[in-house]
Amino acid sequence: MTKAEERALEKYPANKTVFDKYEKQRYAFICGYMQAEKDLELTWEDIQKIDVLIYAVLDEEKYKRYYTQDKDGNFYSEVLKRFKEGKEV
Repeated sequence: MTKAEERALEKYPANKTVFDKYEKQRYAFICGYMQAEKDLELTWEDIQKIDVLIYAVLDEEKYKRYYTQDKDGNFYSEVLKRFKEGKEV
């Protein structure tokens, strides 16, 4: 059973009788869930953009020290913030 199917059953429980009133809702839920996963999946173009952003952030003096020892996540948080901003456009 896929994660989408599990979630659909949680939201729309299966009826053990002959008539299952939630069958269509579960199917729609599963289709929507699978489409959402596909939409959110990273592509090689996304990875390429992230790679470019890493070098862009590295060029900024205040982030140079974070690349080798990013203990608090500031460097990668900045890269992620810029990546999300770029996807919203």
